[in-house]
Amino acid sequence: MEMKLNPPIHPATASPLPRLRILPATAADASTILLIQQRAFAAEARLCKDFQIPPLTESVDMVHEHIKHATVLTAWDGERLAGSIRGLSSGEVCTVRALSIDPELQGKGIGSRLLAAIEQAHPKVARFELLTNVIMESNVRFYLRHGYQVTEKRIHSDKITLAFMTKPGVTLA
Repeated sequence: MEMKLNPPIHPATASPLPRLRILPATAADASTILLIQQRAFAAEARLCKDFQIPPLTESVDMVHEHIKHATVLTAWDGERLAGSIRGLSSGEVCTVRALSIDPELQGKGIGSRLLAAIEQAHPKVARFELLTNVIMESNVRFYLRHGYQVTEKRIHSDKITLAFMTKPGVTLA
């Protein structure tokens, strides 16, 4: 069953993939989600010379757990899984994790569509937050364009500095 998770597209971020659909992940998607995640984060691992970053060490069982207990959305170009994103809610906060787009399809607006969909799927949170590696400058710029702000930088290791980014959700009365 397809959920209504296809938000209106701003012309500046319109996807050149007219068949793109955003759907909730199923257990059958887990292996492909992990494979795309590993391919997408390989460039970051090469830049920071650390292949033990969490997106590359996660197991398919961990992906299954997120599919069961969190919001995991997938982007489909026809019958091809193009990317995914996760939203983990705790109280008034939704942590955005593992936005991963197949490297062959990056730069086509899929990430923007998934990010908007995960935010739409959590309409009552007060804040969205995420961590991204500052070595991936284009990723930091991507989130800044979508309303996130760097609120803190955290040194993870001698090779990795993470930008803690947040975006307001709804204002809870």
